[in-house]
Amino acid sequence: MRTLTLCTLASLTATFETPMFAEQKLGLPETPGEKIEYVKKNMYKVQAATERYAGHHQGKYPTKIDRAFQSYFPFGGADDENFSTLSCIYNPFTRAKEMPVLGKLKSLEEARRQATQKIAAGVTEYTPIDNGKSYVIRGAGGRGEIVTVGATGRDSKTPLILSSDPNLAVRGNMMAVQFAAESYYEKHGKYPTTLDSEFKNCFPNHNSAQQKIGGAQEQKGLDSPVVKATGLSKLTITGLPLKNPYTQKLEWPLLGKFKTVKDARFTPPGDLKPGVIEYNPINGGKDYAIRAGGPEGKAFMRHHNKTQTFVLSKEGEL
Repeated sequence: MRTLTLCTLASLTATFETPMFAEQKLGLPETPGEKIEYVKKNMYKVQAATERYAGHHQGKYPTKIDRAFQSYFPFGGADDENFSTLSCIYNPFTRAKEMPVLGKLKSLEEARRQATQKIAAGVTEYTPIDNGKSYVIRGAGGRGEIVTVGATGRDSKTPLILSSDPNLAVRGNMMAVQFAAESYYEKHGKYPTTLDSEFKNCFPNHNSAQQKIGGAQEQKGLDSPVVKATGLSKLTITGLPLKNPYTQKLEWPLLGKFKTVKDARFTPPGDLKPGVIEYNPINGGKDYAIRAGGPEGKAFMRHHNKTQTFVLSKEGEL
């Protein structure tokens, strides 16, 4: 598959701006303050992988630190199997390259209450909540203390806790559509121009009720909720639709009408239902533009710019 630049994830507003999907090109930290900031960036990197995983698993977050989860880190295959040692995060306090540790928290509220708890120095802790319906991510300083939002005042007493949010889940779904478009390109030498079965067959499918047979997958349970919810064939399923985090419905993207990536980006965010992903084929399959609907029923804007729309294309984030 073509190598794509991993892009930014969503903030809690209807725009995408935090460095969760950005590949971090950082010098090694030296001062205590720089090391704390590095731990925070590691937390966002883990959150990026978490949301990307969920986009491939119909909204379910990883419940353990295994090969499947690791494959969604940078340089991984995003396929539940293949990952690289380059995917590991750098612990600025121990100088080790490692994966996050699995936490034992039961809820987001418990994470907030245990602000003074200590874990191992410099690690990033990932805890699945409610069997993968949510998660909590925390990081540790040099003495194992939970890193805080800031270094002074009230921020110095407020633990930095990352957790799930519908806006972030929408972003993971956008990347799943991008993954499908790139997979289609590998097979056909161009990007899809319509939402036909060939394109849908390129969507991720990691449903445990299925068994891979060649390029297709045979349904093992004919009364599977996936089959009932999607209306797909009871005999064969390949790609699966995405879970809209606002409606909890399984949906395929909509086919948009933008003719150029530039138009998709520089048109002010228009009406697009919350959580809906829009795929626009560009120039007869030479490119594509992917947009998504935010919580207010408008396409996500680009970096708080009300005159521009956030778009994914073959070049990554625009």
